[in-house]
Amino acid sequence: MRKTIALLVAALVTIAATAANRLYLPDFTICPGETVLVALILENDEQFTAFQTDLILPEGITVVQEDDEYLFELSGRKASDHTIVSKMREDGALRMVSFSIGVKPYSGNNGALVIIPFTAADDFTGPATIKLKNSRLANLEGEEFVLAGESSHVIQLEEQILGDVNGDGAVNVTDVTQLISYVANGCTSSVHIENADLINDGNINVSDVTSLINRIIQSK
Repeated sequence: MRKTIALLVAALVTIAATAANRLYLPDFTICPGETVLVALILENDEQFTAFQTDLILPEGITVVQEDDEYLFELSGRKASDHTIVSKMREDGALRMVSFSIGVKPYSGNNGALVIIPFTAADDFTGPATIKLKNSRLANLEGEEFVLAGESSHVIQLEEQILGDVNGDGAVNVTDVTQLISYVANGCTSSVHIENADLINDGNINVSDVTSLINRIIQSK
Protein backbone atom coordinates (compact mmCIF):
# COMPACT_ATOMS: atom_id res chain seq x y z
CA MET A 1 0.00 0.00 0.00
CA ARG A 2 2.78 2.42 0.93
CA LYS A 3 4.58 1.62 -2.33
CA THR A 4 1.40 2.38 -4.30
CA ILE A 5 0.96 5.72 -2.54
CA ALA A 6 4.60 6.62 -3.17
CA LEU A 7 4.22 5.86 -6.85
CA LEU A 8 1.09 8.03 -7.06
CA VAL A 9 2.87 10.92 -5.38
CA ALA A 10 5.83 10.60 -7.74
CA ALA A 11 3.48 10.59 -10.72
CA LEU A 12 1.95 13.88 -9.56
CA VAL A 13 5.30 15.66 -9.33
CA THR A 14 5.61 15.96 -13.11
CA ILE A 15 2.42 17.16 -14.80
CA ALA A 16 1.81 17.51 -18.50
CA ALA A 17 1.14 21.16 -19.29
CA THR A 18 -2.33 22.13 -20.44
CA ALA A 19 -2.87 24.08 -23.65
CA ALA A 20 -3.20 27.23 -21.52
CA ASN A 21 0.48 27.03 -20.52
CA ARG A 22 2.82 27.95 -23.34
CA LEU A 23 6.41 29.24 -23.61
CA TYR A 24 7.35 30.40 -27.10
CA LEU A 25 9.16 32.84 -29.37
CA PRO A 26 7.09 34.67 -31.99
CA ASP A 27 8.22 34.65 -35.61
CA PHE A 28 10.48 37.62 -36.43
CA THR A 29 12.42 39.24 -39.24
CA ILE A 30 16.09 40.21 -39.24
CA CYS A 31 18.58 41.67 -41.71
CA PRO A 32 22.08 40.19 -42.19
CA GLY A 33 24.42 41.81 -39.64
CA GLU A 34 21.50 43.14 -37.59
CA THR A 35 20.66 42.64 -33.89
CA VAL A 36 17.00 42.53 -32.88
CA LEU A 37 15.31 42.13 -29.49
CA VAL A 38 12.75 39.32 -29.35
CA ALA A 39 10.51 38.51 -26.39
CA LEU A 40 10.18 34.98 -25.05
CA ILE A 41 6.46 34.81 -24.27
CA LEU A 42 4.84 32.99 -21.36
CA GLU A 43 1.11 32.27 -21.48
CA ASN A 44 0.01 30.70 -18.20
CA ASP A 45 -3.22 29.78 -16.45
CA GLU A 46 -1.67 29.62 -12.97
CA GLN A 47 1.28 31.09 -11.12
CA PHE A 48 4.77 29.81 -11.87
CA THR A 49 7.99 30.57 -10.02
CA ALA A 50 10.66 29.14 -12.33
CA PHE A 51 11.28 27.87 -15.83
CA GLN A 52 13.92 26.28 -18.02
CA THR A 53 14.16 25.86 -21.78
CA ASP A 54 16.70 24.97 -24.46
CA LEU A 55 17.22 27.20 -27.50
CA ILE A 56 18.31 25.38 -30.65
CA LEU A 57 19.75 28.09 -32.90
CA PRO A 58 20.13 27.81 -36.66
CA GLU A 59 23.39 28.55 -38.45
CA GLY A 60 23.95 32.30 -38.72
CA ILE A 61 21.85 33.29 -35.69
CA THR A 62 23.43 33.85 -32.26
CA VAL A 63 22.54 35.43 -28.93
CA VAL A 64 24.58 38.51 -28.00
CA GLN A 65 27.25 37.94 -25.35
CA GLU A 66 29.23 40.28 -23.13
CA ASP A 67 32.18 39.05 -21.04
CA ASP A 68 31.18 35.49 -22.02
CA GLU A 69 27.69 36.01 -20.57
CA TYR A 70 24.57 35.73 -22.73
CA LEU A 71 22.57 38.94 -22.43
CA PHE A 72 19.19 37.48 -21.53
CA GLU A 73 17.09 40.02 -19.63
CA LEU A 74 14.04 39.19 -17.54
CA SER A 75 11.02 41.38 -18.20
CA GLY A 76 8.91 43.32 -15.72
CA ARG A 77 7.00 40.11 -14.96
CA LYS A 78 9.85 38.95 -12.71
CA ALA A 79 9.79 39.26 -8.93
CA SER A 80 12.52 41.24 -7.19
CA ASP A 81 14.64 38.15 -6.55
CA HIS A 82 14.19 36.35 -9.86
CA THR A 83 17.42 35.66 -11.69
CA ILE A 84 18.36 33.98 -14.96
CA VAL A 85 21.40 31.90 -15.83
CA SER A 86 22.41 30.29 -19.12
CA LYS A 87 25.00 28.00 -20.64
CA MET A 88 25.80 26.49 -24.04
CA ARG A 89 25.56 22.72 -23.66
CA GLU A 90 27.74 20.10 -25.35
CA ASP A 91 24.77 19.07 -27.51
CA GLY A 92 24.64 22.60 -28.98
CA ALA A 93 21.55 23.71 -27.07
CA LEU A 94 21.64 27.05 -25.26
CA ARG A 95 19.88 26.40 -21.96
CA MET A 96 18.39 29.18 -19.84
CA VAL A 97 17.09 28.70 -16.31
CA SER A 98 15.22 31.29 -14.26
CA PHE A 99 14.16 30.98 -10.63
CA SER A 100 13.30 32.93 -7.50
CA ILE A 101 15.24 32.43 -4.27
CA GLY A 102 12.08 33.28 -2.35
CA VAL A 103 9.92 31.05 -4.58
CA LYS A 104 7.94 34.05 -5.84
CA PRO A 105 5.78 33.83 -8.97
CA TYR A 106 6.07 35.72 -12.22
CA SER A 107 3.30 38.31 -12.50
CA GLY A 108 0.46 38.23 -15.00
CA ASN A 109 -0.86 35.52 -17.29
CA ASN A 110 0.41 36.54 -20.70
CA GLY A 111 3.32 38.52 -22.09
CA ALA A 112 7.07 38.84 -22.42
CA LEU A 113 9.11 36.94 -19.84
CA VAL A 114 12.64 37.24 -21.24
CA ILE A 115 14.07 39.72 -23.76
CA ILE A 116 16.59 38.02 -26.06
CA PRO A 117 19.04 39.91 -28.33
CA PHE A 118 19.49 37.85 -31.49
CA THR A 119 22.21 38.72 -34.03
CA ALA A 120 22.32 37.59 -37.65
CA ALA A 121 25.69 36.95 -39.28
CA ASP A 122 26.67 39.15 -42.19
CA ASP A 123 26.16 36.20 -44.53
CA PHE A 124 22.93 34.98 -42.92
CA THR A 125 20.38 33.69 -45.40
CA GLY A 126 16.88 32.87 -44.27
CA PRO A 127 14.39 31.58 -43.69
CA ALA A 128 15.55 29.63 -40.64
CA THR A 129 14.01 28.09 -37.54
CA ILE A 130 14.74 28.54 -33.84
CA LYS A 131 13.48 25.63 -31.73
CA LEU A 132 12.54 25.54 -28.04
CA LYS A 133 12.91 22.15 -26.39
CA ASN A 134 12.86 20.69 -22.88
CA SER A 135 10.71 23.58 -21.64
CA ARG A 136 9.53 23.16 -18.06
CA LEU A 137 7.70 25.33 -15.53
CA ALA A 138 7.55 25.04 -11.74
CA ASN A 139 4.56 26.29 -9.74
CA LEU A 140 4.22 27.45 -6.14
CA GLU A 141 3.74 23.87 -4.93
CA GLY A 142 6.94 22.70 -6.60
CA GLU A 143 5.10 20.75 -9.29
CA GLU A 144 6.81 20.51 -12.67
CA PHE A 145 4.92 21.20 -15.90
CA VAL A 146 6.44 19.82 -19.10
CA LEU A 147 5.64 21.96 -22.14
CA ALA A 148 5.38 21.04 -25.80
CA GLY A 149 8.26 21.99 -28.08
CA GLU A 150 7.94 25.21 -30.06
CA SER A 151 9.43 26.62 -33.27
CA SER A 152 10.00 30.24 -34.28
CA HIS A 153 10.51 31.15 -37.92
CA VAL A 154 13.23 33.68 -38.70
CA ILE A 155 12.80 35.53 -41.98
CA GLN A 156 15.64 37.34 -43.68
CA LEU A 157 15.08 40.91 -44.79
CA GLU A 158 17.24 42.77 -47.24
CA GLU A 159 18.76 45.90 -45.77
CA GLN A 160 16.10 48.54 -45.14
CA ILE A 161 16.84 52.04 -46.44
CA LEU A 162 14.64 54.60 -44.73
CA GLY A 163 13.59 57.25 -47.19
CA ASP A 164 14.00 55.04 -50.26
CA VAL A 165 10.30 55.37 -51.00
CA ASN A 166 10.50 54.21 -54.62
CA GLY A 167 12.86 51.32 -53.85
CA ASP A 168 15.65 52.20 -56.27
CA GLY A 169 18.38 51.88 -53.63
CA ALA A 170 18.97 55.64 -53.24
CA VAL A 171 17.38 58.48 -51.27
CA ASN A 172 16.83 61.64 -53.29
CA VAL A 173 14.25 64.10 -54.57
CA THR A 174 12.35 61.44 -56.53
CA ASP A 175 11.48 59.82 -53.21
CA VAL A 176 10.11 63.15 -51.98
CA THR A 177 7.82 63.28 -55.01
CA GLN A 178 6.62 59.74 -54.43
CA LEU A 179 6.04 60.34 -50.73
CA ILE A 180 4.09 63.57 -51.30
CA SER A 181 1.93 61.76 -53.85
CA TYR A 182 1.27 58.97 -51.37
CA VAL A 183 0.37 61.37 -48.53
CA ALA A 184 -1.92 63.37 -50.83
CA ASN A 185 -3.60 60.53 -52.70
CA GLY A 186 -2.98 57.39 -50.65
CA CYS A 187 -1.81 55.40 -53.64
CA THR A 188 0.53 52.53 -52.67
CA SER A 189 1.69 51.54 -56.16
CA SER A 190 5.49 51.82 -56.48
CA VAL A 191 5.73 53.01 -52.86
CA HIS A 192 7.80 50.95 -50.41
CA ILE A 193 5.75 51.51 -47.27
CA GLU A 194 8.40 50.03 -44.94
CA ASN A 195 10.82 52.82 -46.00
CA ALA A 196 8.30 55.66 -45.87
CA ASP A 197 7.66 55.92 -42.10
CA LEU A 198 10.79 57.95 -41.38
CA ILE A 199 9.80 59.08 -37.90
CA ASN A 200 8.70 55.57 -36.92
CA ASP A 201 5.35 56.51 -35.42
CA GLY A 202 3.28 54.00 -37.35
CA ASN A 203 1.79 56.66 -39.64
CA ILE A 204 2.88 58.13 -42.97
CA ASN A 205 2.11 61.81 -43.25
CA VAL A 206 3.59 65.26 -43.79
CA SER A 207 5.97 64.81 -40.84
CA ASP A 208 7.67 62.02 -42.79
CA VAL A 209 7.92 64.29 -45.84
CA THR A 210 9.64 66.93 -43.72
CA SER A 211 11.99 64.33 -42.23
CA LEU A 212 12.84 63.01 -45.70
CA ILE A 213 13.63 66.49 -47.03
CA ASN A 214 15.87 67.17 -44.03
CA ARG A 215 17.63 63.85 -44.58
CA ILE A 216 18.36 64.70 -48.21
CA ILE A 217 19.58 68.21 -47.35
CA GLN A 218 21.91 66.93 -44.64
CA SER A 219 23.26 63.99 -46.64
CA LYS A 220 26.71 64.22 -48.20
